[in-house]
Amino acid sequence: METSRCSDEHPPGEPPRFPPARRLTMPAALTLRLVPDRPARPDTRQLHGLACALFENSTDHRAQRKPFTVWPVAPDPVDPDTGLLLRASWLAEEPLPFDPDRLTEVRFGSRRCPVAAADVVRTSRARLATTAPASTAELTFRSPAYFAANGRRTVTPDLRLVLGGYRRRWNEHLPTGSPLHLDDELGRELHRAVELTGYDLRTVRRDGGHGHPVTGFTGHMALALTPDAPTELRAAFTALLSFAPYSGTGARTTHGFGATTATLHRPASPA
Repeated sequence: METSRCSDEHPPGEPPRFPPARRLTMPAALTLRLVPDRPARPDTRQLHGLACALFENSTDHRAQRKPFTVWPVAPDPVDPDTGLLLRASWLAEEPLPFDPDRLTEVRFGSRRCPVAAADVVRTSRARLATTAPASTAELTFRSPAYFAANGRRTVTPDLRLVLGGYRRRWNEHLPTGSPLHLDDELGRELHRAVELTGYDLRTVRRDGGHGHPVTGFTGHMALALTPDAPTELRAAFTALLSFAPYSGTGARTTHGFGATTATLHRPASPA
């Protein structure tokens, strides 16, 4: 079954905070319910291999920036003894490179897993950019998150890295000249306007897929905009935090790292 929600309209009575996009850019969240013939727990390499098989029909496998992310496989709450739940996101403007309704099985390595159900929820960057602005938010890191640059790993909740990563992934698959692009100056202003108000994090080691574990952080992080943040920054904050569940956080999100959910809190409307 496929569920689709797509809109680029802003809420009635509110002015758009970004100009309307000429073309919709379509993040999509995919959930597959799998029924392996015997209990299975795919490892990181098998998970990444499956994600590449699904999403890379028209993508260079060697590309550093891939238009998809994937969560670690989890027990299906509908059938926790044998069923598996696979969550993934598609970030590109183009449609999904496969038809979820025709997906009958997937493979983890040599093991075939029938697909019991496929659900797709679509949105657009325009919709995320024009929804009612939030003033605070909570991020939950469902699988270990870390950052990598210049051959070094960082396992700290650095807001510059967290928000900067969301902004880069937001911009990566926008068409050239899109009015939804969030530029470097806005990124710097946003970093100055966002405060880390609390966190409950712990370090966790997870199979890295190359014969050694990788350390990252999981848990919760609370963020808040400064009270005097202008409308443009409130819109960018809301857009990027709403985008976080699609983009994931940090490095190797195509391998199951950095799976993220976000809860946004909007000021109560005056009575």
